[in-house]
Amino acid sequence: MRTEDGNSLSLERSMNLQCHIMTFEEALRNAQVIDKLDDQRRERLFGLIKWHVDMNKHFDSRLESILQLSDIQTLKEILNTLKQEIREFNVKFNKSFESVKSDELYYENLDDDLREYLIKYSVKCREQLRIENSEIEEKLIRENKEKLNK
Repeated sequence: MRTEDGNSLSLERSMNLQCHIMTFEEALRNAQVIDKLDDQRRERLFGLIKWHVDMNKHFDSRLESILQLSDIQTLKEILNTLKQEIREFNVKFNKSFESVKSDELYYENLDDDLREYLIKYSVKCREQLRIENSEIEEKLIRENKEKLNK
């Protein structure tokens, strides 16, 4: 079996470094996907808030028009209809809001987990590269010493 020389170790170190960088790139690509999904969730939330504001304006406008009525029976019927519309809206809004809130927590957890992975991986890679660099430097120093002694 052939012993490794400094050049082959240097090549191996370089290839390992490329693998580490590719792993980082893949994790960052994954972070982009998470961010895109989170952006879509945020857009849904903004739409949901706009819907809430618009519906409250609509309900307020309806109440104003109802207050203009003088017939008690018509007033009761319209108020009951409005009450039902408000209840239906609140049920739909709360359901939509819970869905967006769930997505928010899910994407936030994915983002936190990925960030934690990258931090731990970078520490591991830095330590591994430090050890490999020391071993290769030692090997190169010994090889150079042997060349000088010949």
